[in-house]
Order: sequence, then structure tokens, then C-alpha cells
Amino acid sequence: MGRTFMNELWLRGKSLFNRKQLDRDLDDELAFHLAKREEANRAAGMGAQEAGYAARRRMGNVTRLKEISRALRTFASLETLWQDVRYGAHTLRKNPGPTAVAALTLALGVGANTALFSVVKGVLLNSLPYRQPDRLVALARGDSQTALPTKVSYGEAEDWKARTRTLQEIALYRGWTPSSASGGAPEIVFGLRITQNFFDVLGTSTYLGRGFSREEDARGRWHVVLLSYPYWIHRFGGNPNAVGQTVLLDQVPFQIVGVLPKSFEPREFTDAGSPPDVWAPLGYKLSVPEACRTCQHLQAVARLNDGVSINQARAEMNSIASQLAREFPKEYPPDAAVTILPLRESWYGKIKTALWLLLGATAVVLLISCANIANLLLAQAAKKRREVAVRSALGASRFRIVCQLLTESVLLSLAGGAAGVILAQWGTALLVRWAPAEIANLNGLRLDPAILLFTVGTAMATGILIGLVPAIESSRVDHREALQQTSRGVRGTSRSKVRGLLVSSQVCLAFVLTVGSGLLLKSFVRAWNVDPGFHVHNLYEVNFSLIGAKYSDDKVVVRAQTEVLDRIRRIPGVDDAALVSTPPIAGSFGSFDQAGFVIQDRRVPDPEVPSVDRYIASPGYFHTMGIPLLHGRSFTEADAAGNEHVALISERAARQIFPDEDPLGKRIQLGGRHDDRPWAAIIGVVGDVHQYGLDAPTTPQAYLLYSQSPFNYPTVLAVRSSVAPAALTRAIQEQISAVDKNTLVFNPSLMTEIIAGSLAQRRFTMSLLAGFGALALLLAAVGIYGVMSYTVAQRTSEIGIRMALGAQIRDTLRLVTRDGMVQAGCGLLAGLAASLALTRILASQLFAVSALDPLTFASVALVLIAVAIAACYIPARRAMRIDPLAALRYE
Repeated sequence: MGRTFMNELWLRGKSLFNRKQLDRDLDDELAFHLAKREEANRAAGMGAQEAGYAARRRMGNVTRLKEISRALRTFASLETLWQDVRYGAHTLRKNPGPTAVAALTLALGVGANTALFSVVKGVLLNSLPYRQPDRLVALARGDSQTALPTKVSYGEAEDWKARTRTLQEIALYRGWTPSSASGGAPEIVFGLRITQNFFDVLGTSTYLGRGFSREEDARGRWHVVLLSYPYWIHRFGGNPNAVGQTVLLDQVPFQIVGVLPKSFEPREFTDAGSPPDVWAPLGYKLSVPEACRTCQHLQAVARLNDGVSINQARAEMNSIASQLAREFPKEYPPDAAVTILPLRESWYGKIKTALWLLLGATAVVLLISCANIANLLLAQAAKKRREVAVRSALGASRFRIVCQLLTESVLLSLAGGAAGVILAQWGTALLVRWAPAEIANLNGLRLDPAILLFTVGTAMATGILIGLVPAIESSRVDHREALQQTSRGVRGTSRSKVRGLLVSSQVCLAFVLTVGSGLLLKSFVRAWNVDPGFHVHNLYEVNFSLIGAKYSDDKVVVRAQTEVLDRIRRIPGVDDAALVSTPPIAGSFGSFDQAGFVIQDRRVPDPEVPSVDRYIASPGYFHTMGIPLLHGRSFTEADAAGNEHVALISERAARQIFPDEDPLGKRIQLGGRHDDRPWAAIIGVVGDVHQYGLDAPTTPQAYLLYSQSPFNYPTVLAVRSSVAPAALTRAIQEQISAVDKNTLVFNPSLMTEIIAGSLAQRRFTMSLLAGFGALALLLAAVGIYGVMSYTVAQRTSEIGIRMALGAQIRDTLRLVTRDGMVQAGCGLLAGLAASLALTRILASQLFAVSALDPLTFASVALVLIAVAIAACYIPARRAMRIDPLAALRYE
């Protein structure tokens, strides 16, 4: 049976591509049977002519027999489809103007959807390049005072490892930015310090060499490195013999033990703005100071045990946190908790809502495009009423007519989809260029087969969507009425209602989209206008790092920092300069230093010690930055040279920590209580600074003097100058190199650029949504204009009669604009209801703006009303110019 089926399939396929031969064979066969019947009739005594007539009557409709035979010998449905495709293509070619407009409109919608989907797929849908990525989670220790914890300490991670049964392994890591002087001048190298099991947790093996051993992950023995594949190619030209060689990092020799595979994507593990080039062991043990339970400066990634859900892991880890808080009350807060998030969620949680929101916005734009094209097809279908009536009268079924009209709309949408792919390639490149740093996984983004399949599916669905209503409406034609009416006389109440419904839906969707973009725009303006707490203009920032064994001496560090500062201040055009350990709004490159705020005359348990952002600054820092002094005095050079330790605090710290007393004169330590170390006296209160972004609240802050609290990690140099940045950068590099040629100078930037970068995600979301909102307004205006123009054309005779009977111009204007404004008004009301429900989704993306902001809603409504009036006025003006006699003669 299977062989018979295959033979039949082969014969049908062969006949499909050899149609002429099939027709000849059918003609010959039918002629043969007809001749046989004629011969039999003549043998029965009939005359030749009568025998022929009888034979043809007995055989029946020859054409019908041919169709039945052809259906049995070929794929009839494919032939019918091919006929519809050819006819549809011919129809589209006959109307190049409407076809081009419709295809371009669809291309905009399909292209925007494809471009956004490619980003969403690359960031949120593609599987992470690790073994069983759905089993990977990020850990952080939090409490009721920490909204979004991200850090852990080495000590608490060891406590977790000893007690957990739901987590297979826990790995720790931290940022590392050593310098390398392989090319002469020192340059920064981005890296990570990791625990020995880091790559085992991720399920990644080395491309060359080996990973780290347990013995190497120890203090004093961690001077071995793994290289990333790109760094191995760049630095060593892909030489396999690089493994075993030594590389100098921070002027310390490190042995290369391996190279990571090319497919390994580590960028999301660092906030340095660049993927790590080198990897070294963390080298901690519980006895070192930085491994304490309260030293939260590490990040953790873990793998769930098989069969364990993330909710089970959360329940167990929070139970463990409660146990630890009871056992170690001095080191854990009483409400200690462990935050566990899927690894992807921890990386892209902030941007996920924005991406889905933007993808939804592109879908709205596509729906508005569909409504526009559906109205255009309805207008075209009105011109086909007579054609459809004739075809129906000749026996075409309603299903057959609908299929043919749907084929035409699908062809139109596929043409728009093909143009949309071209726009999507261009749009994807722009999105990659404009995307903020939070969307890190966009390198190498391209239109892969899955995205192209999405585009084709979107185009097909769009074609069916835009063609279904016009096709059904056309197939319901009254044959007699259609054949009797002229094309201009056709009105059709149901068709007018459909067109009105489509216009209202466009206005509704445009209102929702424009309200969303308006709310985001208002949020961005509010965030941009936030006072950062310092003067932004003409403020320049550069980082430098003192490298070498001699800088293990704090006095040498302070002396070098002071000399650098003195030299920078002498540069022509520099108004002021200062040093600080952590700059405000550090952006993607930088770290925040939080410490406990210990007061000498208050003894409280460690978990109850308030936390502040710690800055170590030079005298003149507040003047350079433009941070106002509110109470007391600032640091002076005498303080830097003296032995009395001093400190300043921010207004928020004073308000929260000293609510009912004057903080001046209070003696404090930052970190932990150490009675054998000096206490710093608070000498002043300064204004609050937005450390974590303009759209984040201020935090308590404290400042120590750099000569009294030396630090030997990258120093930030703040310079107030009107000199061009390029010239200033060269001058600063020259002066720092004059102090020590091995000093690494990196990351020069203007504060205005840093501020702009801190709002990059908001700008990205707002700009795209505003663009989609503007496009939605334009499409809605085009839709209203198109319907009203069509209505005026259909009602030319009616308008002519009204004017001939004495109707005034204002009456004609009211007649034409009334329908359009009613439709727009219905759309506005529907859009208002939909916006009240949907804008709550925007709440997480808004800043200092309510999701139900009445001013935004009112402004958008007024804009849409103005657009609707303008779209109605142009056709109405044309109607007012109708000559009654000419209109009547036309019919």
C-alpha cells in the first residue's frame, strides 16, 4: 500500500510540473471515449450527426470532466493556490501607489517588531552559554534595610556552604583591574578574582591548559592567571606556547596556566564596562581581615542541586540566615535574609521590563499599521464589488472568494515583511549602538533563522489579519445590488461601521502608546533635573593607580598622591583639583565603599551599627566639586599635616544618625570599632550627593581625610577646568607620569558624560517609546484622513444635492468632520480606559511621576484631538469646494 501511495504521489508531482502534457493526454482520452460512444451509436442504427449528439449528451460537460480528472491526477489545491498568487500579484501590480504605501507601512511595523525581538531574544530568550544555565542562581545577603542586595562576604559564604543541602556549589568573585606594561606605557587590564570552583559551577572547561587548583586559591599563592580567548589572541597572537609563560600584572609576575574557550561569555560578571581579560584566584581564607562576615564586597553564583527548585533553595537559605543571626548576633542582623535570583534575572532584571515593554509597543505599532491597511483594503474591495458579484454569480463559492482575497493581502504583507527585514537589519544595528550598558549581551547580534522565522510568521499573521475583514465583507455582497450600482454609488452601512471601528481602534492604540511615551518623557525630564548635589559643568574626572612594591608603604602613597595633586593644580587653565577614593555617580566603572558608622560614645551591637557611604578625600574636594558646606568647616591643609583625625558627614547622615543633637565634635570610626585606633572628630556637615544615580535617593555619607586614612587602590582625580578635554587629558597624563612613569592613568571623562550615562537606560526606553508614539500618531492621522477622504469621495453626490438645496459651507464642514470626530472620540474613550489599566505596567520605569498622571493624560488627549481635527479638515475642505452641478453630472 505504501508503494502505491508513493507511486500516486510521484505521478501527481510529475503532472504538476508537466501540465501541457497532462492536458493533451486528457484531450486524447476524452476524444477516444467520445469516438467509441459515437461508434456504438452508429452501430445501433443512428445517423452520424445524431450519434455524435447522443454521445456528447451521454458524456456530459467535457470541461467539468477535465477538471475532475485533473484534480485526481494533480494537487488541485496547490494549483488553485498558485492561480490565486498569480492573480493577487497581478492585482497589486495594477495598483502600484496603494501597494507601495501599504507595503511601506507594514515594513515599518514588521521591521520594528523584528529588530526589538532580536534584542529580546538575544538578551532574555537565548540560553546562557553555560552548562544547565537554568540551574544557576545569584546569591546576596540582605535585610529589611537593603532593597536590592548584590554582595556577600567570604565568611558568610563559608557558613552557607557548611549548612546548605539545596545548593551544589557556591563560587565567589570580585572585580580586578591590574595594569600591564607589555607595550611600554602601562594600560589597564580588566579581570576577575574568583574562587577555585568558579568555572566548575558554570560548567566551563579551559581551551588550553588547566584551571586553578585548590592550593593556588590561597593567600600568597594566587599569582597564576587564566586568559580570555580574545586577550590570548590580542596579546599572544594565539600562540599555544603562551601557557606556562609569565605575564607582569601590577609589576608582579603571574604564570599563565590556561586559556578559556572562545564561546565563554563572561561580560555580565563584571560592572567594569568591558569583559574580563584575565582571571586569578581569589586567595582568601577566614583568617584574613577582608574575609570577615561583615565585609560584603564579593558576589556569589551557585548551582542548584538536581531536583531542587529555586523556591526550595530560598526557603532553606533564609532558614540558614535566621540560624546564623541567632548564633552570631554581632555579625548578622536579626532580620538577615538571603536573596536568590536566577542568574539571568540578576543580570537583566532591571532591563527586562523595559525590553518587554518596547516589544509590546512595536506590536501596538504593527496593529495600528494593520488597521490602516485593512481600511485601505476595504476601500479597494469597494471597487471590486462588481467583480466579486460576477464571480459569485458564475458559481464561485464564498470560501473561494475569501481565499483569493486573503491571498492578495498575504502577498502584500510578505512584500512588507521582506522590506521589514531590511529595515530590521538597520534597526538592529542602531539598537546595538544606542543600547545602555545594562544590555550587555548584544555583541554579534544578528538576524538568525529563528528571527527570520519570526518575521515570516509575523508577516503571514499580519496578512491574514488585515485581509480577513475586507475579504469577509466583500464576500457578503448582494449580487443584484452590486451589479446595478455604480462604483461611486456604493456605500454599505456595515462596511462604513467596520471602517469606523478600525479608525477608533487606531486612535485607541495610539492614545495608549502616546500616554506611555509621555509618562516616560516626563520621568526622564524629572530625573535629568534632579540636583546631583554638586556642580556638573566644567568638571573633569580621571583615575590613576600607583603601581609597585614601594606603594605598600602608606606614607609613600600619600606623598605621591600629594605631589600629583600639586602638579595638576599648576596646569594652566585648571581652576581647582582634588582627590577622592570613590567619585559620585561612578557609573558602570567604579565601586561603592560602604562602612559601618561607629560612634565613640555609643555602644551598640554590630548589626545595629548604621551604614554609610565612605569617601576618602583631599582638602579642597568640596570646593572643587561644588558640594555645599552646611555647618561647621571643611578639610584644610593644616588638618592634612596635623595629627588630629577629622571627618565630615552629609546632611542625610546627620539627620538620620543624629536626629536630636549636634553632630559636630562627635568622634567616629568607619568600619568596625577599634579602640586602639584613632577616632575622627566630625568638623562639618555637607550637602547630600546622589551616589547611585540621579533617579536613586541619596544615602548617608561620611568623608575622611586622605592623609589620615591612606588607600592604595585606584584614585579618582577631580579637576575643575574650562580647558578642552583632549588637551587637559594630555596635560594630566604628563604630570602624573612625571611623578612615576609606571602610574596607570585611565578612564578620563567629563562629569556631564557620566551624568548622561547614568540615565542611559531611561533615555533608551524613553526615546524608543517616544518614536513609536510619534509613529502611532502619524499612522492614526493617516488612517483618519484616508477614511474621511474615501467618505467624501463616496458622498460626492449627496454633498452636491445638499449644497444645491441650500446647505451652507459650515453645514458641509460639520457633516464631514462629525463622523471622523465621533470615531476619534470613541477611540479616545477606549484608549483612556485601556491606559488606566495598562500604564500600571510602567510603574517600575517611572521616576517622580504617577502612572495615572492627569496632566500627561490630558495633554495626550488634546494632541490626539488636534491630530484628528487636522486629519478631518483636509477632506472636509475638499468637500466644501464641491460644485453641485459637477457632482450631479458625474453620476
